[in-house]
Amino acid sequence: MDRIYYITLLIDIYGELLTDKQRAVMTAYYFDDYSLNEIGEELGITRQSVQDMIKRTEKLLNNYEQKLMLVEKHIKRKSCVDKALKLIDSNEHKSSVFTELKKLLSEIPD
Repeated sequence: MDRIYYITLLIDIYGELLTDKQRAVMTAYYFDDYSLNEIGEELGITRQSVQDMIKRTEKLLNNYEQKLMLVEKHIKRKSCVDKALKLIDSNEHKSSVFTELKKLLSEIPD
């Protein structure tokens, strides 16, 4: 899995557990594509401080994931839903039950 995609999932799932400053730095870096210098200027800290905070926060997010495994569960759930939808699509003409199953699967939140 792409590292950046994985980190953004970690931020999405565990972001509320971060401090406001950690969340601001991670969001600016990973979602808004700000440079380390831009983030530092915006927050009044050095580029090195931003880089250190990103590394520490990534480690913290990974520790949360090791304990709670919410990203792993999310990825497995999404994979199962995708496989089920493909199977339904390939057999949809056989029964109206498949249409109802497809509708239910599409309502499962990501």
